[in-house]
Amino acid sequence: MEIWKEFEANELTHSAAHYLMAIHALLNDKGYCRASDVSKELGIARSSASIGIQMLRTKGYLKEDDNKFLQLTQEGKSLAEEIIGKKVILKRFFQDILKVKAHQAEVDTCKIEHLISSETGAGLLGFIRFMSSEEPLVKKTLQKFWQLQTRESCPGLENCPVCETTCLRELMPAKLKVVK
Repeated sequence: MEIWKEFEANELTHSAAHYLMAIHALLNDKGYCRASDVSKELGIARSSASIGIQMLRTKGYLKEDDNKFLQLTQEGKSLAEEIIGKKVILKRFFQDILKVKAHQAEVDTCKIEHLISSETGAGLLGFIRFMSSEEPLVKKTLQKFWQLQTRESCPGLENCPVCETTCLRELMPAKLKVVK
């Protein structure tokens, strides 16, 4: 399979991931969950919630009893918790390491939390733990990284270890602030 087609092979859609997370949260907060609760939680029409819930039931992530109460299957619960974990990891990475503003970090996290692999999530978690350590050299490295986030600090295309034919920094419209 060509790499770009991997997106279509994703286990869950963006909406389905949010249905799972909403159901997980409702079950943890209230102890019960119905389709109407999901629609309220997500701010969507009851009919839309019902369609999404049906898809999750078909995939084996949800069960519904005779009284229309929803329960996550073990597979659904594990998947919801994995997505929630990736959400936390990504948001921490964007905010704490890259210094992306909170709102933008939330938006970007929401766009990709269900798309990254478990392997990538685990790697990011390890990287964040390392970069958040109290080691003086790590702290100094992180400070230097933040200082080098300006266009002025770009080494130029011929000296850049990342860019190949075009300065990638120049393609990014936002200029990150220098953090001290």
